[in-house]
Amino acid sequence: MMFRLADQPDNLFFRRILQREPLTAPYLRSIETTLYFSHLPKITSDTEGTTIPLRRITRSSRPKPAPAKLPSPAPPAGDESSESIPAFSYGRFTFDYAVNFAGLSISLEQTQGLYHYRRAIGSWVREANISSSNGRMLIHPVEPLYVPDAVTDFLEIRFEEIMIEPNGKTVLFLTFPIEIGVFIDSKGKADVIDVFTFKPPKYSLYGASNRGVITRWHQSKVYYYPPQVKNYEEGVLRLTIENSTGDWVYVSRVILYEKGMYVYYDDQVVSMAAEMTIINRGTADVTGVDRPLHEDMTQSLRMYRPRRTTSFANIPGAVLDTTFTMDSGLI
Repeated sequence: MMFRLADQPDNLFFRRILQREPLTAPYLRSIETTLYFSHLPKITSDTEGTTIPLRRITRSSRPKPAPAKLPSPAPPAGDESSESIPAFSYGRFTFDYAVNFAGLSISLEQTQGLYHYRRAIGSWVREANISSSNGRMLIHPVEPLYVPDAVTDFLEIRFEEIMIEPNGKTVLFLTFPIEIGVFIDSKGKADVIDVFTFKPPKYSLYGASNRGVITRWHQSKVYYYPPQVKNYEEGVLRLTIENSTGDWVYVSRVILYEKGMYVYYDDQVVSMAAEMTIINRGTADVTGVDRPLHEDMTQSLRMYRPRRTTSFANIPGAVLDTTFTMDSGLI
């Protein structure tokens, strides 16, 4: 674009440019169109006036900043995917294996011909010496009945009350607490050296004080598909409930006997299975089932050992093999 000063004699802006006079802010602010001078060539004169080549740009020619990237939306509170939940490693390990996980440390150090075992979780420490020339350490989830001691043979899981239709059958999933056993295996024989848990135990009484049973108590939500859980704190129980009566029945708890607890694990989950057959509105038989949650799971070493129980710790005649009869109510 070419401006001819001879055609615009009253334009003070251009006159000041030609006269090499400084431009003050008021004059610059009075111009509606921003002018950009790529270069100012030598001024020449002719009979019609002086010409100055100018290149015009608008305000929009200023580079626009790139739009800010919005942060990815945060997942809803309490919504944890399996990728975001850390998984504890169970299995068979050599003595040089060490654990440092979620406040837990496990180590075996060789000193003076012996192996010194040390486990610490918070202020709770367990130490022991081991004499073995070719041993292995096994870390397995076990029945949740041994911390701080073998107080009871029964696990009670309370959950939201559900109604079972007459002669109906349903499958639901509950969580249960996990205890972790450390075993030393040598020459095909394994024995437990330590049991610990990330969840402090709670206890309850099922039944009357004169004939009830002490239970390890756990509260669970009700799921209709296997939930994602921390495999070092909780496992998944697959519970099949069958109502053999012709009435609606309400259920909000289940009692498992230790002999019927078959624990399985893989890289992500720990599981058990049980079946509950409702006999009447206040009675049901609960049987442990030796079945993993899905294929390719490994069965844990069992802690179960038959032991003599008192009338306070067991209901006489209510336990038959792996079946426990809940005759003190289902809610």
